Amino acid sequence: MMQQATHPVSPVTDHRLARRLVAPLLAGLLLAGCGGEPTEQPQAGAENTIQADWITVDAGQVDDTALFPGTVIASDQSPIASRMMGYVREINVREGETVEKDQPLLTIDQSDVDTQIRQAEAALAKARSGLANARSNYERFQRLYEQNAVPKQQFEQMRTAYEVAQGDFQAAQAAVEQAQSQVNYAQIRAPFAGIIVQRMVDPGQLATPGQPLLMLMGGGDREVQVEVDDQAYARLSEGDTLDVGYRDSNGNPATFSAEVLRLVSAADPITRTHTVKLSVPSDLSLTPGNFVTVSVVLDQKAAILVPKGAIHDRGGMQGVFVLDDEDRARFRLVRVGQERGGEVVVLAGLSDGDRVITTAQGRLANGAKVVSSNASEGDASS
Repeated sequence: MMQQATHPVSPVTDHRLARRLVAPLLAGLLLAGCGGEPTEQPQAGAENTIQADWITVDAGQVDDTALFPGTVIASDQSPIASRMMGYVREINVREGETVEKDQPLLTIDQSDVDTQIRQAEAALAKARSGLANARSNYERFQRLYEQNAVPKQQFEQMRTAYEVAQGDFQAAQAAVEQAQSQVNYAQIRAPFAGIIVQRMVDPGQLATPGQPLLMLMGGGDREVQVEVDDQAYARLSEGDTLDVGYRDSNGNPATFSAEVLRLVSAADPITRTHTVKLSVPSDLSLTPGNFVTVSVVLDQKAAILVPKGAIHDRGGMQGVFVLDDEDRARFRLVRVGQERGGEVVVLAGLSDGDRVITTAQGRLANGAKVVSSNASEGDASS
């Protein structure tokens, strides 16, 4: 029998053989996964650029404006108060209810008034009796004096007593009339037609003279009532025009121009503010009670204006992207003020000549290369 010769395979030869077998297999898998086309690897060090628009800013004078909250009211809005003291017995109206002139609104308990009337009538009866007695004495002593039966001094005393009794009787009569007049105030009626917009009292509570119990709003013109500080008040005059902000029926912010109608020079002793009333255009759908903000220009100050879209929020901090000398985007924190017709006042963080990116095609990142969207790639001139 012939023996077959065997040739042992060395480890090096085995490794080379494995590479020859595996390499074609991996290449086939890559081609199959990529649709048969080889992939193009990005070159090391390649940099993407962002197309953007920017503006060169410079500081200018802008209005230093203060905002004050205000309320729309009716020009004939009036508080309803009681002229007598007593407990509220009955309330005849509800908030939002329309009432007519002289319609009963509420009733004050008149038990105390009835007591006062009885006391006044008792005092009147006593004064009447005293007057009758004084008159009788005066007439008797007058006859005696005419007959020289009593001295003149005694007669004068009787006449003085009679005059005092007459005064007491007249005072007692006035007291009765005053007490009886309080009955008319027990039932409070509407001074004019309107709508009950507020109720400040409930049945059983004590009403005192002058205390507002209800708020009645008529159908007259609307006004804006606002409280301003001394600085703003000093810059206002009747006839001035102010910007008033509000939200329309769709909830969108809007503004209108209002004329200053009245200025109250006396300041509130607690808030130290002055009341200012402004006009409301008749074509606006504002109703009494609507909230508004009134802008008052206090002074002029230096500031920079940028488009609202240029302001970015990064982790709760507001800033803008500016271009450095190498046309790279750099995020810079700024302090912003009020919005003015699509622009934002930048109070700090920018200087004259800074190039602020307004719009970009892609997400801006700190250090990104920026080219003008109106120029060819690589041309970064503004």
